[in-house]
Amino acid sequence: MLPRAQRIVTPLEIRHLIRRGKKTAHALVICYALAADKPRAAVVVSKDVGNAPTRNRVRRRIRHILAAELPSRSLDVVVRALPLSASASWLELRDATISALSGSSERV
Repeated sequence: MLPRAQRIVTPLEIRHLIRRGKKTAHALVICYALAADKPRAAVVVSKDVGNAPTRNRVRRRIRHILAAELPSRSLDVVVRALPLSASASWLELRDATISALSGSSERV
């Protein structure tokens, strides 16, 4: 779980990051990132991913990955799960998220 200080919670901030952030796409996730003083993150999972339990499982997995990866980066990040993420294994989702984060941080 991400600590409260590392969460982006308002829709306005999420929308700003999606519009202004550097976009990095992967088959399972899309990351939007902007440079920041303190790292923060949000996870967006639409109904296209699946039913509520499936969406929540994907959201929890991505949050757990971000909790481990985010402290080493100075980024505000929005990670959007794509429908294929519902059927992905833990390792596939972790590799996709880290890959997308690395691509975003190189360009910011």
